[in-house]
Amino acid sequence: MTKPILITRSSYDDATSYLFYYAGIVMKEAEGKGIKVIDLKRPNLTLGRFTSAIKEKQPQFIFFNAHGDEDAIYGDKIGEKEEVLIKENINHQLLDSKLVYARSCWAAASLGKACKGGCFIGYSLPFNFWIDERWSSKPQNDNTARWCLEPSNLIVSSLFKSNTAEEAVTKSINMSKKNMLKLLKIQNEPGVVDIIAVLWNNMQCLEIIGDKEMKFE
Repeated sequence: MTKPILITRSSYDDATSYLFYYAGIVMKEAEGKGIKVIDLKRPNLTLGRFTSAIKEKQPQFIFFNAHGDEDAIYGDKIGEKEEVLIKENINHQLLDSKLVYARSCWAAASLGKACKGGCFIGYSLPFNFWIDERWSSKPQNDNTARWCLEPSNLIVSSLFKSNTAEEAVTKSINMSKKNMLKLLKIQNEPGVVDIIAVLWNNMQCLEIIGDKEMKFE
């Protein structure tokens, strides 16, 4: 029997609200395949609930959608402070032996390398995407954001199809390259060159740490 997946979905600024929406797309895809989803969002996106979900439900795959830095990934914003979900040398062992994709800035630079026995997919630099501010309250209508966020979603969709971590990342990179070629055809339009630069950055800093052959099964 397939173990559940755990998805964290914070939503308290433009960046996290877009990640919330795009994570919801693959969450519905998982549910359509009969995969049980542990959806951690407000008010349940806290360190306590996160820790309990991992220890009690034993998800095989964890998909973070959050702000992060070199040694931490964050959850919800409690008041004016972002709550830390995972911190290197504090509780990063929760991710040991797991398949992890962290759609957050910097997480692969140090935190991912501290995890043992599994596979950590993440970014060693900031993960970026451009948005059309006219649609900031309706990410589903923002065609600008799709150029970067759809390739990142493809990593998760590919893992649901029993692709290895390496195969899933390769498919994402190939989609990014195709998007760049499409954008080059309209490069004179405002903002296009910037989107190409962001796609290139995301590709270059995307890393697989650990077992590249690991699958979600």
